[in-house]
Amino acid sequence: MDLAEDGGASHLTRIAWFQAALLPLGAAAWMLRSWRAALVFALAGVASILFWHLHRWIVARMLTPSVRRRWVFGFLVMVKLALIALILHGIMDSFPLEVVPSVTGILLFIASILLEAAYLIFRPGPDGST
Repeated sequence: MDLAEDGGASHLTRIAWFQAALLPLGAAAWMLRSWRAALVFALAGVASILFWHLHRWIVARMLTPSVRRRWVFGFLVMVKLALIALILHGIMDSFPLEVVPSVTGILLFIASILLEAAYLIFRPGPDGST
């Protein structure tokens, strides 16, 4: 699938840019609390960004008429979820007192999706749609 033909590619790209902008802003804000909080936020935020790009890659390949490929990439979605749990477990084992920075770092993708939604409210497509 060519990204130029995909109407949603611009939205996904903008969400990735929002994540990249929010990561240093959030790390700087957590630095006001402690360097460990900023480090944990940054680690969780980078994991969030990597998972977002992995999700984009998997879903783009899952949208195919081939049932076999859909099952393979559907299985990869499950592996991705297990990987998220494993990384979160590792962060929490290493930094047990930094729960809130870790959670806000992982939720970086949600904040960027909300920013994209706000962007679309004020800057709809040329025909009034998204």
